[in-house]
Amino acid sequence: MQQRFARIIVTTAAAVSVALVFGCSTAATDPGGRPLAVAAPYAPPPERAEIPPPAPTPNSLWQCGHWAWDGTKYVWAHGSYLQRPTPTANWMPGYWEQDPAGWIWTGGHWES
Repeated sequence: MQQRFARIIVTTAAAVSVALVFGCSTAATDPGGRPLAVAAPYAPPPERAEIPPPAPTPNSLWQCGHWAWDGTKYVWAHGSYLQRPTPTANWMPGYWEQDPAGWIWTGGHWES
């Protein structure tokens, strides 16, 4: 009986730990599903040039690619088309900025 009780406690503690880790690591994302704010210990590489393919619709706006931090290194996140939420909406692109915590990524967003 004690072994069963101990196993239940260990299993419950493990499940709670996993839930806390994944619950705390969930980040807000931009319309492309990329994180809005991430810290990296060093500056990103220079931007890559991308040639956008033809727009799928007249309301499509090209979101340029950027370097994303995966926790250990920078990886290139390719650009993609976004649909304007309103005809007058303007896309404000994301950017990297240095602060005391490191290099912080702030994701792009729409402004009216």
